[in-house]
Amino acid sequence: MDNPAANLNDFIVAEVHKQTSEPAIQALVEKKIAETVADAVKRSMESYGDVGKQIHKVVANALDIGERLDVPAYGNMVMAVLRSKMDEVLQPLVTEKLAQEMNDILCLAPKKLKLTDVVKAMMSGIEVADRYGTYATCLIEESEYATDYMHIALDPEENVQKYECALQMGVTSTGEIYSLSIDRKDAKTTVRMGYLPDYQKMVFAAYCCGSKFVIDNNEPDTGIGDF
Repeated sequence: MDNPAANLNDFIVAEVHKQTSEPAIQALVEKKIAETVADAVKRSMESYGDVGKQIHKVVANALDIGERLDVPAYGNMVMAVLRSKMDEVLQPLVTEKLAQEMNDILCLAPKKLKLTDVVKAMMSGIEVADRYGTYATCLIEESEYATDYMHIALDPEENVQKYECALQMGVTSTGEIYSLSIDRKDAKTTVRMGYLPDYQKMVFAAYCCGSKFVIDNNEPDTGIGDF
């Protein structure tokens, strides 16, 4: 004689596997999983005193399917759909923003950029009240790697070491900026530099557009306040 509980178990397992196929899951999600399985079978059929408790116990035992239930995980599917939708929305916005930022930067580039103008822009961004009587850093040295090439390092702070400066660049004898590092990011390999103060933006634009850089003063004034 067939065991009704076993048949019921087989039916439940088969039905759960059927209902948890991907198309079925998507349909069930839209309907909030059938209103959360009819509110968990109306709160497991409520309670009806002693008789109800006995019914609950019998039904619970009959419905026990142990570890036979194997429901696939859909986290990856959900994340894939989410990423796809995010890309659709964000990609045009990112592209537009990046193009706007690059246009803002590149329109600043003159055919010729002087060191004193860059230093002046750097100094204008310093709060005099907080730094009165101190200096910014401006180091101009011959390159360690090639003759007639200069290494320039600028930083709003005082006494910053050469390779620690916020802006570092290499300039040829003809005024070409052949290397540029801003906040320790190589301009040649960095896609997006982020926010740039005006003095950094000026040099970055000159670097991108091939402007000539002129060292018009080997000791530009970097004093803060009246001297």
